[in-house]
Amino acid sequence: MSFNPITGQHTVLSSTGYRLEVLDFLRSPAFLQDDVGYQQLVRRPDGGALGWRDVPGDYGQSPSAVRVFRPAGYSGGATARLLTTDGRYTGDLHLSCDDPDRPTLDVLQALRSVVSVMAVTTDATRRLSDVLSYVDAEVSAAVVTAWAGIVPIPGRAVPALLHDRSDVVLCVMAWRTRGQPTSRALFYMPRGTAGLQIELIAVPGGSLVIEHPAPPSYGLTAREVEILTFVSDGMLNVSIARRLEISERTVAHHVEHLLGKLGVRSRTAAARIAIEYGLRLLPGCPGPT
Repeated sequence: MSFNPITGQHTVLSSTGYRLEVLDFLRSPAFLQDDVGYQQLVRRPDGGALGWRDVPGDYGQSPSAVRVFRPAGYSGGATARLLTTDGRYTGDLHLSCDDPDRPTLDVLQALRSVVSVMAVTTDATRRLSDVLSYVDAEVSAAVVTAWAGIVPIPGRAVPALLHDRSDVVLCVMAWRTRGQPTSRALFYMPRGTAGLQIELIAVPGGSLVIEHPAPPSYGLTAREVEILTFVSDGMLNVSIARRLEISERTVAHHVEHLLGKLGVRSRTAAARIAIEYGLRLLPGCPGPT
């Protein structure tokens, strides 16, 4: 059974002999949060495997055993909680028996020996490595979930912007739920004397955020990127001036300069370049002061 930290869901990868109601129970809060044996596993830093006989007290009389496992024909069993070598939880491995004397110690030891291997094979974040194969290893990346959580990606640093500014997390969530026309988009975030290119990729349950330290293309200033963002949204100079509380003449001056830097004559052409090269601020996030 695999756990996806992005969606927060458990998925049955393979099963033999288990009834559907038992599988549903094993991935429900009634087991994952309330089962006395599973909670003992959670408290163990190494994960490992735990059998019915290893749980203090009589696990056979626990609510899980009485209400679910025994009616399904099981009198013994074990669970292995899968943890990677860096401590990430990726799922569970369950074994149930109709004999109270099983599983034997040898079987429990075998379960413990395969925990690290099974943890890697059930790791739901592994597929994101393929998505990131085109960027350098030092580039930061993480997933923002639908409930504002931040899921690290193995081997990648979490983008500093996600830690430094909670508003960025909310903006990423808004982009994901707004019904964006594409599943991938580039944006620019002012930061220090240079800036950051932010790439967003829609993934099931959230948005993959990739952070590239880089100044804006075409030599645009942070202010010009901000105004280009408004131009890309179809705003006229007078509306931009009101939004930024500057004169319309100043806006026109900025627009003239950024069109020259982009090498285009129309606002429509400038908007196309802004979208293609990520010369827009992330929607909803404050621009440069």
